[in-house]
Amino acid sequence: MESTPSPTPLPTGLPTTVVSRASARAGLLLAVGVLATAGCGSTPATGAGGGAPGPARSIGDAPLPAVTSAPAVTPFPAPPAPAASTWSTPGPVRAVPLPGTAPTATSAPPPACSPEGIALTVGEAEAAMGLRVMPVRLTNCGTRPYSLNGHPAVRVLDAERAPLAVAVKHGSAGIATLADFDAAPKPLTLQPREYAEFQLVWRNTVTAGNKSPDNGRYLDIAPLPGRPRLTVPADLDLGTTGRIGVAPWSAPAR
Repeated sequence: MESTPSPTPLPTGLPTTVVSRASARAGLLLAVGVLATAGCGSTPATGAGGGAPGPARSIGDAPLPAVTSAPAVTPFPAPPAPAASTWSTPGPVRAVPLPGTAPTATSAPPPACSPEGIALTVGEAEAAMGLRVMPVRLTNCGTRPYSLNGHPAVRVLDAERAPLAVAVKHGSAGIATLADFDAAPKPLTLQPREYAEFQLVWRNTVTAGNKSPDNGRYLDIAPLPGRPRLTVPADLDLGTTGRIGVAPWSAPAR
């Protein structure tokens, strides 16, 4: 039986602290040597089920992510330089009607000036509770003064310009109470480009069941009895009353 060598005795006379540190250092070196020997001679651990070994793990730390290189960044191409402008100075704008539509007139043509130097225009009738009041204007479009006094001579014509059987009365004719219609006539003298007016009044009610309503489409007017007549378009829904009132000529406030 082989005898175990006895440990070398420590030198005497050393302090106790030095002896303790030397013993600890010797023990630490012995432990490191044992770990190194065990690592070199051991078989690598296999994965579950006997497969290939898993990725290496660091002792006491979580696995580090794999480091991959960042993809190359391709710069955007530079925007193209703006092309030189080819616009020219715009010309006048013209209104072009849509296919199948007729152009719309922007304003009504001025009334024709008669050989006497006057022009007639008919205004829109005001309507209230079946009552109609329509203005008619006479303009001196000539070069000399034009005189008026009293009531004009009026006839109502149908679409074929045939006279309708309608009684034309001076004043309001009992149709309504209208002060302007029953005022006394005054003489007027119109200088060139001045105008005067008279008005018509009627009701469009239908009182006779066996008579068709009268509808006027033109007015045939003599500014004063005996003077030349002028015919102008006008819409008069006269109903079946068969009566119309005429106001005297007057100069509207200017």
